[in-house]
Amino acid sequence: MFKSKVKKRRIFTNRRRSHRRFSWLGAIASVALLLLILELLTRIFIDISGQRNQFARTEAENGLWQAYKLNFAPSTAQSSSGENEQGLLAKNAIATGYELVPNQKSKYWQINEQGFREETAVPLTKPQDEIRIFLLGGSTGFGYGNASNSATISKQLEKRLQQRLQQQLTSPKLYKPDLLPSDKTEQQKAIAKPSKIKSGNYRVINAAVPGYASGNELAQVALGILKYQPDLIIILNGYPDLMLPSEQQAVFAAPDAKSKDNDSKILAYLEQFADLVQNNSYLAQIAQNHWSSSSKTDSKADFLLEEQTSNLVKHLPENETELLKRVTRYTEHQKQILKLSAAARVPLVIAIQPEITGRNPSQLTNEEGEIATELGRTYIKQVRDDYPLFTKAAFQLAQAYPKNLKAVDLYRLTDKYPSPSFIDAIHLNETANQKVAEQLYYAITTFPKMQVVPKQAVKPQSKPKTNQIQN
Repeated sequence: MFKSKVKKRRIFTNRRRSHRRFSWLGAIASVALLLLILELLTRIFIDISGQRNQFARTEAENGLWQAYKLNFAPSTAQSSSGENEQGLLAKNAIATGYELVPNQKSKYWQINEQGFREETAVPLTKPQDEIRIFLLGGSTGFGYGNASNSATISKQLEKRLQQRLQQQLTSPKLYKPDLLPSDKTEQQKAIAKPSKIKSGNYRVINAAVPGYASGNELAQVALGILKYQPDLIIILNGYPDLMLPSEQQAVFAAPDAKSKDNDSKILAYLEQFADLVQNNSYLAQIAQNHWSSSSKTDSKADFLLEEQTSNLVKHLPENETELLKRVTRYTEHQKQILKLSAAARVPLVIAIQPEITGRNPSQLTNEEGEIATELGRTYIKQVRDDYPLFTKAAFQLAQAYPKNLKAVDLYRLTDKYPSPSFIDAIHLNETANQKVAEQLYYAITTFPKMQVVPKQAVKPQSKPKTNQIQN
């Protein structure tokens, strides 16, 4: 009798549990079906209303930003096989703070086996005819948001230098001759012409790493770059040091929990799935746009600090004392880089990177105007006051060491042309990259070490007169 009652209770309990389980499964299935129906109806409405192209552009932009998102892999990671559409992989490094994982690529960028943004490897032994230039810096130098490696500053500069060589071949009379004429008048005319640059295969290697400040670049030069026998080094920086607290000597990767345990890996997969849904679902995009417009937090995270654009003002120096400490740190790091490069007889170009507040407000496009509005008046005023101090520091170094260093001010570069330039506060489109490359080209071609030095013509010596014996 007792066993029979227990058995009935178990059957009842199991039925109740089974009923609950099927109720939960049914509810989940119903919600999924409802969302699917809403997605289909949304797509039909979008097609009828003619807004499909707008959503296609949004999908492409989301894919681009996702490909540039910085994610940290285990420090033992050696490479990333296949295309990586979930972001740019980096790993902790004791010397430089962090570095890019070698041998990874996406639809928009490719990282070679040395961790540089290059399609091919850079051998330690430099080919005999190669003139090797390294570009260092943060995300602007790296080319954050650019559609391909070829759109970056480094490749635009490489292309410009090769064009110069071709021009020297086709129009040699525009430049100083290899051999100066002996006639003084003609010699003065020849000297007034621009010097030729050395012939060879110019290769500009993109060694910039998103987020790097001057301290990271100093370690990079000391421990990595010089061993590749560069003919010249360019450092495009300034802004990261303006935003980095003075007590920090460099940008270091925060410990990344995603690479430490399986639970975190599962969480990472869920985040990737959520991103996939968001990027491909019209319904999710509409919901996100509605939420963003109401909350006004729809800014893309700034790649330098992984910070919302509207929050960048919080990272500016809070007072003049803190500002001067940041400028001093920047100056000291540049001095140390200069000493290393000078000892190796490698010319150095320090360029202060562009930033949107340096652009003439009348030249801002609608998109750039929205960025400026989101940055806010406080940010704009303070950056305009503070950032030029980094330019001043770079030029003071150049004046002290004119044979080894040239400084280039790119902060107000885009004042000179009205074309759209900025995709956020500091990152540039391909057109602006070309303008930066042009200014760097001018600096490079004025270095004596990069030029062909004309030889002096040897005057023919007149034969000495000999006394002839007359018979």
